[in-house]
Amino acid sequence: MELPDAAKGRRKLWEIAQHLHCSIIGTCLSMDDLRKLTRKGGMRVSDDATDYCIHSYYVREAGSNGKLGRLLHKMLDDKHAVDIRRFSAAGDAAQVEALWNKAFDSGRVAGAYWAVMSLRLVPQELVTTAYGQVHMLSHVLGSYNRNAIQRVAAAEKQIVELTRQRDAAQAAKLELERSKEKQIRDLEAELLRARCNAPAQPAPSDPREAAALKARLARAEQRLSAERERRRAAEARIARLELLDDGEAPQQAPAAAARPAKTPATINVAGQCVLYVGGRQALVPHIRSAVERRQGRLLHHDGGLEQAPRMLENLVTQADMVFCPLDCVSHAACLRVKRLCQRLDKPFLLLRSSGASSLVRALRSDAHP
Repeated sequence: MELPDAAKGRRKLWEIAQHLHCSIIGTCLSMDDLRKLTRKGGMRVSDDATDYCIHSYYVREAGSNGKLGRLLHKMLDDKHAVDIRRFSAAGDAAQVEALWNKAFDSGRVAGAYWAVMSLRLVPQELVTTAYGQVHMLSHVLGSYNRNAIQRVAAAEKQIVELTRQRDAAQAAKLELERSKEKQIRDLEAELLRARCNAPAQPAPSDPREAAALKARLARAEQRLSAERERRRAAEARIARLELLDDGEAPQQAPAAAARPAKTPATINVAGQCVLYVGGRQALVPHIRSAVERRQGRLLHHDGGLEQAPRMLENLVTQADMVFCPLDCVSHAACLRVKRLCQRLDKPFLLLRSSGASSLVRALRSDAHP
């Protein structure tokens, strides 16, 4: 049906009902946008001015056809030009409503909201509906932000504790290394003397003396082996704590507090490329199946056991997210992957164990149970 001339075109910001200005300014423009507009308008903002004060000021100015009102309207049009063209191409109100519902469901609200509020062809019922949806969305986001702040506070406490543990472990490691290195040197010297002196001396005539010498050598070798094993265990513990540095705690599912935009409470890997570093080779087919059932694609690197570590950078570049089990991976490889992910801004997710169920819990989503 052809629209009447009165329904064509768009409204200016100051022609829109005043009670809608608050939601338009708050939803369609950021605080950075408003501060930029303040400088462009030649105004000076007090150092103690809050975001609320600036927002409220522009909401008041939006209702007048003055310099700031026109600048606001132009900024809204420039910022959301793509959405305005898309909505303006709609032939009737039903098509506009369909476009709005699609934009709202996908989370692309800002440009669509300005287009709906400024188009003359949009009926009042849709304006009221869109306003109500955006109003309730602000409540939902407020609740989410409060929960996110609580999770961040808890994560910061955990970071402090992990940092304390790491520092204590590093100090203990240095002391342990000094002590163990001295013991190992002493044991190696004792063992060397015993081995060097044994051929030069005649074989003991007393079988008990020979047996005692063999037992002494055996005990020295056992002590040396035990000290080396304890040293390796201490170094492994330090490496684990180093992995947990920079605020990354071990997890079965990614922590939303650290990077909420990229690590949701449940991960939907549909259409994503997942890199799994480490783990047991026998479990790789099960892990691949779990990812592919969720419409994802799996890349695997054994963590440096057989595959060259230099392949990691190429794999991380291809991946959308990276998983690394703490209990079955080279710590050097895991540290290298973490740093690559930080450099390339890729989600890096530590799992407590290499079992397939640990990854499945992290990948659990409503779309692919």
